[in-house]
Amino acid sequence: MEPGALGMTIVFGGAFFVGIWAIFLRKGADVNVRQGMSAEGLRNANNAPGFGRAKNEFDRKLALVEERRRRREAIENRLQLEESDRIAKEEAERIAKQVTEEREQAERERIAAEQEAERLRLEQEEEERLRLEQEEADRIAREEEEARLAEEREALRQQELADAEKQRLREIKKAAKQAEMESREAAQRAMSELQERLAREGARSSDVQVSLMWNNYNDLDLHIVCPSGERIHGGNKISNCGGELDVDANVRAETKKPVENVVWPEGKAPAGVYQVYVHHYKKHAKRRTRDPTKFQIIASNGGDVMEYNGALTHGDPIKLVCEFKVASPEERAAKKRELEEQILVANALENKEEEEEESDSDSEEQTIDADSSEANDEVSESDSEGQPIAATTQTITELQKRLKREDGRSSDVQVSLMWNNFNDLDLHVITPSGEAIHGGNKSSECGGELDVDANENAETKKPVENVVWPEGKAPAGVYQVYVNHYKKHTKRKTKDPTEFQVITSNGGDVMEYNGALTHGDPKKLVCEFTVASAEEEDDADDSNPGEIPGMPDLDELSEQLKD
Repeated sequence: MEPGALGMTIVFGGAFFVGIWAIFLRKGADVNVRQGMSAEGLRNANNAPGFGRAKNEFDRKLALVEERRRRREAIENRLQLEESDRIAKEEAERIAKQVTEEREQAERERIAAEQEAERLRLEQEEEERLRLEQEEADRIAREEEEARLAEEREALRQQELADAEKQRLREIKKAAKQAEMESREAAQRAMSELQERLAREGARSSDVQVSLMWNNYNDLDLHIVCPSGERIHGGNKISNCGGELDVDANVRAETKKPVENVVWPEGKAPAGVYQVYVHHYKKHAKRRTRDPTKFQIIASNGGDVMEYNGALTHGDPIKLVCEFKVASPEERAAKKRELEEQILVANALENKEEEEEESDSDSEEQTIDADSSEANDEVSESDSEGQPIAATTQTITELQKRLKREDGRSSDVQVSLMWNNFNDLDLHVITPSGEAIHGGNKSSECGGELDVDANENAETKKPVENVVWPEGKAPAGVYQVYVNHYKKHTKRKTKDPTEFQVITSNGGDVMEYNGALTHGDPKKLVCEFTVASAEEEDDADDSNPGEIPGMPDLDELSEQLKD
């Protein structure tokens, strides 16, 4: 039973018993027992309410209560239904709201995820763009650097080719001069021999002349075909153009130094092309001559004397040795004057160039000799290569001159390398920590620096390389000094072995080491020296800061050089 119905039952039951109790205890109530227990009999006494009426009243009230209860229950049920509907509706609204919120949240998350994805995509695109731009910039920089290096290499190659071409032209010119001198000497010898033979035979000479010489008893014949087509030889010694074979030799094997000669009167040879032939006419067996017979043709054409050599054996066909063109007499006269002037100018220029070359060569040799003479005088002949000697004043002075020229520094610990040609030597210094200072690693962690690196491109004939530490900062320990012959600049006509000097300054000790290297030799250990610690240096003799003991001051040196 529901609590409300139970409560109503209890209330109505209590009311019933209270009513019964009130009937029995009411004043003036007289119950006629004999009349029975009917409610009507009870009601007959003095018109008082009877049991039936009470029951009816009770039933009415009970029905009223029940009706009220039912109504209340109906109301409660309706309220409960309304409440349930409200709750269901609220729950549905809550669920719908929650679903909506979840959808909105999901949508927001989706939008946020899309935005984040878009942001990441944009970032990736930006990173990719920046990476591509950087790669493009690196590529362009690399291409520009490669182009620059290629241009430098090409410029260097062109310079080397130009230098090589200049050298080749100089060598060609020199060889041509040498060949010309040899040809002149040979021509002079031939002309001397020719003049001797022509004088012996009573022959003539002229501005246009062809001569044949050989050196056995065989009979060679000289044939000249004139511009007119006429041939001058032993069977036709005089031509219509004025040419004459005035010497015809060894018809009967008269001499072992024969000569044949065709000559025209001075200035009378007609202009045109002349052909020179030689024919081996006869081999004089009784003289035991041998073949082939070597010969010389000397052709004089208005001042140009040309020599041709050949050989023939008896039975060979007639041989065309040369052709030459004779200008008109007027042209020959003008050319002769022009050649004389050119010879005079060429001789003057040649003499001047030779004097300048000799002067330059003498000055360089004198400078080199002067730079090294005093040092060589002070060094004992018994000093062998690589042995330390006290650096001479001359060596130190030359070192300071070169360092000042290259803006090199000086310090209490310093290693310098000098040599006297265009080759590229490299100075290597191994520090106590094991680090190497050289052209590929010019600055070390211990403070050492290669501040002068010479002759990468053959800049000077008096190079210097220099490794220096800040004053008082060189770490204590053992230092090793190497020299490497890195490159031989052939375009400069440098020669090996290349002699060098290493000058080391260690506190107050300035030492000099001498050696020599040829290109291809292994890197050479020249010397080792130990730098003392700060405590040991405090106990040593004090020296002026910024100067190498024993080295002259740069300002004083410059003043001395000016004087």
